[in-house]
Amino acid sequence: MLFSKQLLGLDLGSHSIKVARLQKKKDKYVLSKFGQVRVPVNTVVDGSIMNTYEMNDAIKTLVAREKINDKFCAISIAGHGVINRMVNIPEVKPEAFEPALKLEAEAHMPHDISEIYFSGIRTGSVEQGKEKVVLVAARQELIEDFLQVVHGSGVRAMCVEIDATSLANVFEVNYKEELDKTVAILNVGASKINVVILSKGVFSYYRDVNTGGNYISEEISKRLKIGFQQAESLKSGDESTEDSILPREVENVVANVASTMATDVSRVFDYYSNINPDDAISKVFITGGTTRSQTFVSAFKSALSVPVEKLNPFKDIVVAPGMFSAEELEDYAHVAAVSLGLALRRLDD
Repeated sequence: MLFSKQLLGLDLGSHSIKVARLQKKKDKYVLSKFGQVRVPVNTVVDGSIMNTYEMNDAIKTLVAREKINDKFCAISIAGHGVINRMVNIPEVKPEAFEPALKLEAEAHMPHDISEIYFSGIRTGSVEQGKEKVVLVAARQELIEDFLQVVHGSGVRAMCVEIDATSLANVFEVNYKEELDKTVAILNVGASKINVVILSKGVFSYYRDVNTGGNYISEEISKRLKIGFQQAESLKSGDESTEDSILPREVENVVANVASTMATDVSRVFDYYSNINPDDAISKVFITGGTTRSQTFVSAFKSALSVPVEKLNPFKDIVVAPGMFSAEELEDYAHVAAVSLGLALRRLDD
């Protein structure tokens, strides 16, 4: 039936667009489609679309290449344009939640309430009659830019969420054994790190840290006086060279930036610990295109005081034998989390 159909997951990243389709079969999700296509540099900057034509063309290319006929999708947003605040609202009945949240939005948002879309993520934490809620908001024009570019490619976005909730969704499906702990999920993308904290399986906190893999490539480009694309290839290990000094220099840059990023993430963890002193983070799961670099992963692990594990978004999702090679599946595992989290949404959600 139409209204039980899974939505297509469309992750509109600043480095590439990823698309995923899942089917629910009994108690398992089955992957029926996954693909990605790169977008030109600076097409998406700080979570805003700077070149509508390039983004629209990339979506059309991906949809055509993967032979996708779906008409409805879920998309997500992140970056500077998304504002989040931890707020306390009175404990109210479900029908009174939205009006109570609107009052908090009017008090905390730097924009006129009529110019933004907002929502609240309930944490389930209640103290003295007040519930902690993650208030999330974005300007209407930002969201409408994304809706317009998607609709222009022939697919209709029926759901707009944030990267953070998509990551939480895909984690909950794949790591049920970890849902009794407090864990952090990090998506180290091209332009930002999504930091998500789940406490006992409940979305508890998130923040986007404005640094990512592009910063590593820029540092390599500056240090070695080479082009950005060549720096990208060296960072990920796609390009080899006979000069033994060059890879060592690249590894030094990657390791140094990874340590800096870990420091930024540690500050987020410290803030969370300050407001939740009895809720220690027991493990960190990392994903994102930047984690293709083993040098990055090793340096990042060494710089954090919490155990770090690579997140496998296909861990409990069925992938048909022969659909991908082992190398493809491993590569896709670095970048598929957000699109898979979006693909868990249904048309009737």
